[in-house]
Amino acid sequence: MLQQNLFVHENLRWTRSGVVWADFILSGIEYGYRPDSDKELARAMHKMLLRALSGEALLMGVCASLNPYAVVERMTRGVDLDAHPDWEAECEASIPTLEAYNPGRRIFWLSVPLATSGWKERANAAWSSAVTSITDQVGLSRQSPSAQEIALRKNQAQLIANDIPAYFSPTPVTPAQISWLHQHSLQRGVALDADLPRGIPTEGEVKTSSSFTAFRLDEGAQTDRVSTGVRSKLPTLQRVLKLDQPWELEPPPPSYQCVLALADLPAGGVLFPGSEYYTLADAIPGADIDWAIRFRIRSSEEVRKKNQRALVNLNEQYNQREGELSHGHSVLDSAADDLAEYAAKMEADSMEVEVESTTLFVVGADSVDGALALARSLAKLFEGSNYKLVAPLGFQEDLWHAANPGTPAPKIVGEFNQITTATDFSAYVPCTHSELGDSAGALLALNITSARIGVVHHDLASKSEADVSGSFGASGNLGSGKSILLKVITGSFVDRGGKTVIVDHTEAGEYEVFARTITDATIASLSDPQWSIDPLRIFDAYKGAEVAATVLMPLLQIQPDDDFGVTLAMALDPEYRREHGLLDGGLPELIAHLDNTDCHLKMHHELARKIGVYAKKSYAAAMFRNLPPLDRGAPAIVFRTESVKLPSQNELQHDHLFRQMSLEKRFGRAAYTLIGLIAREICFADPAEPALFLLDECHRLTRQEEGLDIAIEFLKEGRKESAYIGLASQDALEGMGNETLRGLIPTRFGMRQTDRNLARNELAFLDLDPADPDLLKELTEQTSPVVGKDPETGKEYVEPHRRGEGYMRDAYGNIGRIKVLLPSDPHRAAAVLTTPASKEKVHS
Repeated sequence: MLQQNLFVHENLRWTRSGVVWADFILSGIEYGYRPDSDKELARAMHKMLLRALSGEALLMGVCASLNPYAVVERMTRGVDLDAHPDWEAECEASIPTLEAYNPGRRIFWLSVPLATSGWKERANAAWSSAVTSITDQVGLSRQSPSAQEIALRKNQAQLIANDIPAYFSPTPVTPAQISWLHQHSLQRGVALDADLPRGIPTEGEVKTSSSFTAFRLDEGAQTDRVSTGVRSKLPTLQRVLKLDQPWELEPPPPSYQCVLALADLPAGGVLFPGSEYYTLADAIPGADIDWAIRFRIRSSEEVRKKNQRALVNLNEQYNQREGELSHGHSVLDSAADDLAEYAAKMEADSMEVEVESTTLFVVGADSVDGALALARSLAKLFEGSNYKLVAPLGFQEDLWHAANPGTPAPKIVGEFNQITTATDFSAYVPCTHSELGDSAGALLALNITSARIGVVHHDLASKSEADVSGSFGASGNLGSGKSILLKVITGSFVDRGGKTVIVDHTEAGEYEVFARTITDATIASLSDPQWSIDPLRIFDAYKGAEVAATVLMPLLQIQPDDDFGVTLAMALDPEYRREHGLLDGGLPELIAHLDNTDCHLKMHHELARKIGVYAKKSYAAAMFRNLPPLDRGAPAIVFRTESVKLPSQNELQHDHLFRQMSLEKRFGRAAYTLIGLIAREICFADPAEPALFLLDECHRLTRQEEGLDIAIEFLKEGRKESAYIGLASQDALEGMGNETLRGLIPTRFGMRQTDRNLARNELAFLDLDPADPDLLKELTEQTSPVVGKDPETGKEYVEPHRRGEGYMRDAYGNIGRIKVLLPSDPHRAAAVLTTPASKEKVHS
């Protein structure tokens, strides 16, 4: 098979036909779970894309299976594996997991043959093609395009890119990417794809035909037939194309491919939304199905002239059929009506263009039977939506060429032309995607928005480059997998060099066990304290005074400008404490000083007694007892708060209930504020050391104004300081504070909800329509569905392959369905799954 590409420079390819093609990668528009208004916008962008083109074009949707090592490379990108051996172990263990799921993604590729204006340029193109054939036959070297020719073609390509709507982010491809596409087309269905090379061109990178893998096209897989006997002489009727390289010393496995053409559309037009038939190529699990559209775009002026000629022909047929049976007139009448309707559409919008398209679907497998079975499945799938796909016998090679750039359209393409307007064709919105997450980072989940499984990378720190916070929020009911999601995110964050502060409110110490398993964790328990959280002891003099005042004034219910507030501020002042020898002490020493007759501050005895009310309580020992100060430098700090009592929403909202609140609840509120402030200081301390503050059942902090302010500060300012917050709640609206807080959370997760009201709250949190009955059913009944009780534990049972399902709204606004993956390393997986049944188990 002769190479069509003679010479490649940047995104330009010179071909045997003498035509120069320009190649671009387009970004798909996020679509699946967006509201109808966003879908209308996506359609409008496709209409603009078609109107930006003229003449011929080839648009491809390339479904690339991801080599597991390509995914692992993303997981390791930017991480020093020598310094983080736990992450290296996880990455190595991920390879079998990825091989089992065979994930992939769809790449949108636009190839446009550049115009040759005037007879001279057309003559030059024909001459170039002839010279190439002659030089190849006599063995002479080919002449590269001149600098003038390259400059001319680059300018033409840039003009095309300028006209393409910015929504598609047209990016010129590189020679390495052109080579990747060529290789992909040879090995469809055999899972050999490497990751698409990143779009960073190598200076002076040039490819010639010898740079591309040579291959053999075998229509009907003739070379697989037996070489002797009667069967070797019988004609084959297999509608399949075999691609191989038998001359290689170690030939790769052959690819068997089948090309199907769209032969018929539903009668009566299409209804939008609902007309997006290209998404059917993603509906067969585990199958890599590419599609390609050969376009010929004509302006309204060209169409007007063509319609005029058609009208003349129609009139002649009317005259010729005069006197024939009436049914002949009805056929012509129908044609005349169609022509009039089409002309009216074209004339209604001066910018409208005619779109002549041929749509091809290419399937691949490692055997003839596999390719044919996949082709039948695809045809059957389309048949169910009233579309007809056919694989014409004997034309598989021609159609295969038509589905690849650089080749003039074969005649067979014209047999499957569909003619319509840009407005009507845009209803098919082929360039849409459901990709989620970041371009690299920890492997968090599988993308299960469609049957074409993808991977979801999640990297808290990388979002700072896009001026987006890495913080996140999650919602889901008990047993939905919400806490496993939090542990997966936190575990990979720590393994990749981050530190974390966690609030563990569980009786069983679930997060304590997890933290101890993954790193050298410090546990600060408020019920059985081993470490002091006294702000005067764990912060420097000035920060300690500031934090202590912030916590003590609401706890003591005093105002900053009343007598008690003024006295407290003066006593906490570092200069005052230095003067009285208190700078190295904490709150116990300060209370003793206030209660001493040597203190001359106003109302010092009364203030000492006010503080002493709490200082003598066992539940406040972590703050007021002389203990070693908490080490803020630990890689993980877990605050155990299972014994802390907190005020209810009613107690916070009604003055009379607030005044009657118990001391224990008042202290609990202050303790959470103090924990939030400690976490803030730890996480914001060093921008070079990323840190995460994790809060499950986050309403314990965000229900009060002080805690809400801390969470908002993380979201607003944390990006610049590499400080992130992770919030989770069973009720997204109650736990995520208020609209301001929810609006600031860029990345959001929603796990299963069985209560319909909570499910509506979660859908709203995810930016989905809470009134949509299909979404509500999908979330409550079809997301990690409970199928019964586990006979051993008595808990709700979800089948293993359905566990971890949920929704994700990523930091860039994309929404889709995910399946959270456990760590592949067995030790890390055990840490995530460990849920101790009792306190005794935690400390045993």
